[in-house]
Amino acid sequence: MANRILRNGLVVLAALGLWAVVTLAPLEWPLSPYQHENAVFRLGPVSADVQAGQTFAAAEPFSVFAVPVKVGGPINEVAPLHARVRIGDPAGPSVAESTPTLAVSTQRPFEMVRFWFPATLPAGNVYYAEIEVPRETPWPIFLAATANEWDPDGQLYIQGTATFAGQDLAYQLLRSQSILKRLPVWWGSSRGAVIVGAVLIALVHLVSFAAVGSVPRRACSPLPHWTSLALAPPALLVAANFALLFFVL
Repeated sequence: MANRILRNGLVVLAALGLWAVVTLAPLEWPLSPYQHENAVFRLGPVSADVQAGQTFAAAEPFSVFAVPVKVGGPINEVAPLHARVRIGDPAGPSVAESTPTLAVSTQRPFEMVRFWFPATLPAGNVYYAEIEVPRETPWPIFLAATANEWDPDGQLYIQGTATFAGQDLAYQLLRSQSILKRLPVWWGSSRGAVIVGAVLIALVHLVSFAAVGSVPRRACSPLPHWTSLALAPPALLVAANFALLFFVL
């Protein structure tokens, strides 16, 4: 009886520890779609004298601005970049500057570069984000842009002047947030998905717990007990990953 209580307690502790990590760890959630690199063209080169930026409306608070970048140098060369956010347009007041970010030259057409801001920027505003390239950068820098107006609320700017109508920077907004804090957003937008995901996770918990509880109790060899017990955390981890994919997709 005591061994059974200990076994059940270990399973519960493993599950609680796993869910504490999964639900409290900050993750970056995409808040806007991403224009695939096959549907964009190279914009640039941009530099300290030829800046490029994009206006956009933020429907939700965000903390990351991501842009596909191509560094025109030898493979594995890096270029330090920044992103500055203003209110409204290129002439608006500056409200945030990202931490330094390194863009790496690869064989791919573009590499997604994420610019992190020290604080989450509030929703409800029209922002202008500009990519800043240090003057001493030795390599040409290209950004990904599109001409199919995939962001009808935004506009691409070069050196503070709006480009042709319909041209946009291929960007993506993200927010650093834990699952626990993200849950109210899911509940408001996809309540059915949240309920189905919770039921599926609960079923995996019950099946894992029943599998551990059904292990024969052998006095001479505890090997089956510990082998099955070791399978419970991976099963719960698979359930958590499935739930994340379920919500995101």
